[in-house]
Amino acid sequence: MKRLVIPIIIGGLIFIVLAIPKAWLALAYLDEAGWAYAKTFFTRTLIDFLFAWVIALVVWIQLERKPLVTTVAFCLSAIFVSAFWYSPIKNAPRSFRHEMAFIYEYVEAEPLRALPRAPSKRVAQSERDLAQAPGPAPSTVEQEPEPEPQGPEQQVEQTFYTILRAIKKYDYDTVLTLSDQKTWDYFTDLRELALTADRAVLEKLKPINRFQVLALRHLKGAQELVGMNEKRLFEQAVLQGWFYVGDKPDVRIDYIDLMPGGNEALADIIVKSIIPDERLEFTRDQGIWKMNLLQLLPRQEENMLTTLHEREQSEEEFFKNFLKQETGRDPSPDIWDPLLPEQG
Repeated sequence: MKRLVIPIIIGGLIFIVLAIPKAWLALAYLDEAGWAYAKTFFTRTLIDFLFAWVIALVVWIQLERKPLVTTVAFCLSAIFVSAFWYSPIKNAPRSFRHEMAFIYEYVEAEPLRALPRAPSKRVAQSERDLAQAPGPAPSTVEQEPEPEPQGPEQQVEQTFYTILRAIKKYDYDTVLTLSDQKTWDYFTDLRELALTADRAVLEKLKPINRFQVLALRHLKGAQELVGMNEKRLFEQAVLQGWFYVGDKPDVRIDYIDLMPGGNEALADIIVKSIIPDERLEFTRDQGIWKMNLLQLLPRQEENMLTTLHEREQSEEEFFKNFLKQETGRDPSPDIWDPLLPEQG
């Protein structure tokens, strides 16, 4: 029996390594869909363990108790049964894809499926509110069947993909029409910061916002910026690709949750199988679902910071070099100073 110690130790370590993503997948299903959905994956993990050890024991008995051969047999059996997890991992739920994102560098994920999950308290309350909303009493008179109207989830999805196409085509009219008030307020604040903010204020902003303010000061003079409204700034942002994150099928939307009242919604944006922590926000305004585009900016910020680190430059050096490269002229030495003098 002492000779079984080596197969047990080595085989156990190999199985544990292979079982980590399996257990994580089962826990993800447990969290998002409940035990009824997750028990299959816990059971499969146990069956994998038993199968590998049965094969190892048969080899041990049949081949005169050779530890090395038994260990190899166990490891190969564990790897063989793991191949059957390829499809479940491709169709894994949202939380697993986010926490095990490195796997999807090698496995192409399938579109997320709606699970019979137990929703969060807020979402559950929203669904109850919608179900209890007053409406006309059902008619007892037989009527011709009408085309099923598009539900709010489909409308939110349509808004997202329409914006995605419009951004790619620089169709700023469509983007402006389907953007919510928070997006418009952002450009009002951006213009005000470009005109009046000093260095101390700018250094408290997120890098992407700080860069946008400095870019505005570099591109526009004080007089031109005073005469610009948020619409013109918004149009310029679309033309310059501020919000571009990609196109289908690399960019998708899924898990659309209606909030209490039915006029707000949250959704996941999936970029190359990666799901960011923050969810997209949508608001229904006069029957039209509009999107908060500001949640696309962190993608641009991430790309900008990655480039900055690759070049081993300070943030200020990167901003100056980028602006010079884009416009052919050096930024002004006083670019950190407000364009409008302080009012006494």
